[in-house]
Amino acid sequence: MRSLSLRLTFVTLAALMAFASQSTWALAGTSGGIAGVVTDSKTGAPISDVKVKLSSPSQAATATTDAHGHYIVFSLQPDDYTLTLEKSGYVTKTLSGYSVYADQTQRYDITLTEASPGAAQQ
Repeated sequence: MRSLSLRLTFVTLAALMAFASQSTWALAGTSGGIAGVVTDSKTGAPISDVKVKLSSPSQAATATTDAHGHYIVFSLQPDDYTLTLEKSGYVTKTLSGYSVYADQTQRYDITLTEASPGAAQQ
């Protein structure tokens, strides 16, 4: 009987230690991200080297699109962000209300319009 009690105690202790050592199961992420593709509104072609500025009351961040028009920003605090996209030869675009949620990367694809020759960019 004493052997059974000792065995039960040992198994219980081992299970408790196994759960305690698994810190990842108890910790939820606290940040999220935004990703997407920037394309030309007329042709649908991806636009490289677009500067993407993200701002919210909690933080600001920037990214630049790659050769395929992709951008991604991780480690953003959950909040509503304003995105400003700038590229020479295109009209600057500012968009509000882009939400970030913990443990998720939101996808926001955006189009830019070419600036008219000789016209000032917004």
